Amino acid sequence: MDFQLTDEQQKKKAEFYAVCRELNSKIPAKYVGVESIYEYDECWEFHRMCAKEFAKRGWLSLSWPKEYGGSGDIMDKVLFAEARGYYDIPGVDVFGVGMLAPTLMAAGSEEVKKEFLPGIASAEVSWCELWSEPNAGSDLAALTATAIRKGDEFILNGQKTWNTGAHKADWAFGVYKSAPDGHKHHNLTFLLFDMKAKGVTVRPLPYMNDYHIYNEVYLDDVRVPAKNIVGQEHEGWAVVNVLAGFERSNMDMVMGLVRGMEELVHYCNDTKRGGKTLAQDDVTRYQLAGLACEIEAARMLAYRVADQQSRGEMGLMDAAAVKVFASELGEKLTTAAMDIMGPYGQVKHSPYAVMNGSWEYSCSANFVPIISMGTNEIQRNIISWYGLGLPRMK
Repeated sequence: MDFQLTDEQQKKKAEFYAVCRELNSKIPAKYVGVESIYEYDECWEFHRMCAKEFAKRGWLSLSWPKEYGGSGDIMDKVLFAEARGYYDIPGVDVFGVGMLAPTLMAAGSEEVKKEFLPGIASAEVSWCELWSEPNAGSDLAALTATAIRKGDEFILNGQKTWNTGAHKADWAFGVYKSAPDGHKHHNLTFLLFDMKAKGVTVRPLPYMNDYHIYNEVYLDDVRVPAKNIVGQEHEGWAVVNVLAGFERSNMDMVMGLVRGMEELVHYCNDTKRGGKTLAQDDVTRYQLAGLACEIEAARMLAYRVADQQSRGEMGLMDAAAVKVFASELGEKLTTAAMDIMGPYGQVKHSPYAVMNGSWEYSCSANFVPIISMGTNEIQRNIISWYGLGLPRMK
């Protein structure tokens, strides 16, 4: 990999950082991490404002084909994610922009592309993913929610769970069993539908810190036009695999660690305990130095995956490695921060809260990246099977 950015890339990177830095100055008081957008109305409005700002600059359609209004390439998309991650800026619908748009371009009909891509690029439509079910999480192909075709419609019934932002979304995408007696992996259909359709019920699944991010979605005879299929009927599993193969550098997650590390170092330089700054304590310095090395390694891994994909190489094993390494490193960084800060790190909604209580929030929510986007156990299987060629257990 060539670690040197071109002059044009350096120029774009500077613009991404400048815009995100300006947006960072407008962050609402209650905004503590991207997931705040699903909990507080003012944070949701901030997210929508950022999305509109990015949309007018064409940044929500980076790396799209020009015929669909796209510009730039994968590396531009990664540099944009780097700037957003560093400044902790929302504004990019992870489901619409990050997942569905590239899936439509790879597997959708022209009719579906023309209908749904413009709303994603303009930030007019927010999306959610109806994927997991109570008894079908890691083994998604074992789902039981059905989509039975009747003429020009599908009738959806069943339950979906762990649906991030479903209470805010305008539309949803997901897979459903369309051939109940069909063979596994050839009995699912990938469909898009309006979350305000009759028969859709959304119920909250609050975090242990009472944040409302996740939901359960119940489908009772929900009618979906057959034209909203992505891919072929009964071949939705192929579309699921297409969706899993897009930009997966996790650069925004990694840059969140970079920014968190900088803030923690600043705190240690400014905070005294026993007559000297925390930064002068040998144990603290050792902790921070070790974490700094690991965070830089994570950033290099993220750039490596981005470089592979920009050259048309999937890097499936490497993408899985970044996800495992970065998510578990986030847990280590939060644990170290809470140890260094002591009781002050556990305070929120108080003048004594350190950095607006962001570390308290991180401590109670840092398990999420380890489970979401494919659990780290699943990612390790990907590394062992596809990267190292190890046999599957019988």
